[in-house]
Amino acid sequence: MYESHFGITGPPFQLTPDPSFYFDSKGHHRGLAEFRRGLSEASGFIVVSGEIGAGKTTLVRTLLAELDPALVSVAQVLSTQLNAEELLRAILFAFGVAGNHSAQADPASTIRQFLAGLQKESRRAVLIIDEAQNLHPDAFEQLTDLISPASAELAPLQVCLVGQPELRAKIASNDMPKLRQRVGVSFHLGPIDQVETRDYIEHRLRRVGWTGHPSFDPAAFDEIFRWTQGVPRRINLLCNRLLLSRFLVSQTRIDAATVAQTARDLLVEIGEPDGSTQLPSLATPATSAHRAMAAIGGAPAGAANRAERDSISETGPLLCVVGGHSDHIKMAPLLHALAAWPGMPAAKLVRVYRNDALELNHDLFDGLDVATRAVNLDVIGGTYAEQAAELMKKFEFVIDHSQACAVLIIDGSDAALACGLVARRKGVPVVHVGAGLRASEGASAADMTRKLTDDLADVLYACENEAAMSLAAEGVPAERIRCVGTLLVDSLQMALRRLMEPGLAGMVAGAPTQFPIERNGYALVVLNKRVNVGDSQNLTELVSILRDVSRDVPLVWPMHARVTEQLRKSKLESLIARERISCIPVQAYVPYVELLRNATCVLTDSWNLQEEATALGIPCLMMGLYPQRMESTATDGIVSVGNSRALATRAVWDCIFNGGKRGRIPALWDGYTANRIAEHLAEWLPHVKRAAHAVA
Repeated sequence: MYESHFGITGPPFQLTPDPSFYFDSKGHHRGLAEFRRGLSEASGFIVVSGEIGAGKTTLVRTLLAELDPALVSVAQVLSTQLNAEELLRAILFAFGVAGNHSAQADPASTIRQFLAGLQKESRRAVLIIDEAQNLHPDAFEQLTDLISPASAELAPLQVCLVGQPELRAKIASNDMPKLRQRVGVSFHLGPIDQVETRDYIEHRLRRVGWTGHPSFDPAAFDEIFRWTQGVPRRINLLCNRLLLSRFLVSQTRIDAATVAQTARDLLVEIGEPDGSTQLPSLATPATSAHRAMAAIGGAPAGAANRAERDSISETGPLLCVVGGHSDHIKMAPLLHALAAWPGMPAAKLVRVYRNDALELNHDLFDGLDVATRAVNLDVIGGTYAEQAAELMKKFEFVIDHSQACAVLIIDGSDAALACGLVARRKGVPVVHVGAGLRASEGASAADMTRKLTDDLADVLYACENEAAMSLAAEGVPAERIRCVGTLLVDSLQMALRRLMEPGLAGMVAGAPTQFPIERNGYALVVLNKRVNVGDSQNLTELVSILRDVSRDVPLVWPMHARVTEQLRKSKLESLIARERISCIPVQAYVPYVELLRNATCVLTDSWNLQEEATALGIPCLMMGLYPQRMESTATDGIVSVGNSRALATRAVWDCIFNGGKRGRIPALWDGYTANRIAEHLAEWLPHVKRAAHAVA
């Protein structure tokens, strides 16, 4: 977003580990030397520990890039809350070992056969286990057994355990004497010092063509160290925010006061329980939209922070922003309700991304003439930062030329936050539908996005009481919160009414035909979160679980093209083809509901499908690593199975033999949410005024 402003070629302070930005501090230099020494011994354990954000992953990736794949087979296990058996199967998938991974097979023997094959090729194996402190004790014992046999027929297996400081404490305990004896190298990565903090910042800037802009006062570097204590991830987080804040006010100089103010803003947003002046480490990178919002300021958008400006134009449209397929589906009943409400300003659909969501679900918009009047921003491809920059520029043009009376956004997505931010800067009121939803535990980048979107909105429509209570607990004034229900149930009822029309039942495209639908019925699979389907390791684990489940009940999996491509890249297509798993194209919403309402249960990582399953009384099993939705009436019937094969199998059996766990339908999930929103907007919009936002 800010690269052109500073004349650099890319973002220098991204939070994702990148070996090309490796900084050879004194501690990292020693660690790299120790790591090389450990790898030269070709067997045993290497232990790498350090605080979150100390640079462990970057160090490991830097060294692994030096290894010759013709001599070394390298694998990495990322999901580590595993027992011994689960870890063995994760190792098989990490090395890409084909064969029988069923519960009856002996995975340890399969791994040894794999090592024997490497020995014949004069190769050895290196296994990286990230966040190893989370492994179960029996998993550590299993690893020790794997590397212990000294057989000439087996290639050496070297295991690198990477984790937080508690990993060292676990290994030093009296419970792991055998493992401790096999540790060849162990080192701990600490923070960099005050002098190196300046060198680190300038090093990363030079990697993207820095020529002196932005310029840092000498005291600014000292202030950055004071707030970050030399932890690289914290430095990246703060410096990225500094660059963004300077870009937004068209400046290039960074002084100590700017650092202190920006760091304080970060602490307000992210929180630090002990009240210290030390920025928390984030396990997940915030998107550019998070950073853009926070640089402007996250204060509530109430009258106290806004100066009144012009009255809203009577003819200015209500801009309704949609991103992906689910946004379009939820917006359909609302657009119908707005069109039917007397005196309502014209609603204009603003489509952020180039996709087929409108064409695919055109029947939901019948009678609205949406296609000819929609504003298509056509944001495609690129990084988060590039997409956010393009989106904000295009949406600002729309705001400037439409004289919009308000902007309506959905579900606190990256697109919703970026468009809400532009509207706020332009003094246009923001309405957020689907406000207040949070993960059940821990903070994530998605939760940060949702909260920042809530903070900037003038009106927040919550889908259930728990979401409204969450907003109130976060300090949102009661007058800005309305509990209205969920638009998704309105859409669901629209689809069910359509399915009652003659000839529309049984219209699923690519419906399963290769296996008979037996008395157990079928389970519907919907997986779309990037952390699950965009990561080869996680996707492999989920496919393994689905293969096991499919032996009890056939699976139908409407699959997005990007998931199909990831399966192909991960060489998982053939594994699925041998099981009772029917992969079909992404469906329009009406045939999708036909598929859903007849399912025995659903396996998903989608919060939207949680709502649909609850409304239809269908058991819902949540899979994968995506954070669970906060506890509420809507989640009473949800069973979380994560990446556990045993939990998934037991839950599916319960669905088959006992009907499964079914939730209670929350109050206001009655199909009239869109009407309630339209009624409130009709009362609220005539009285609201635009406000000017000063950017410090």
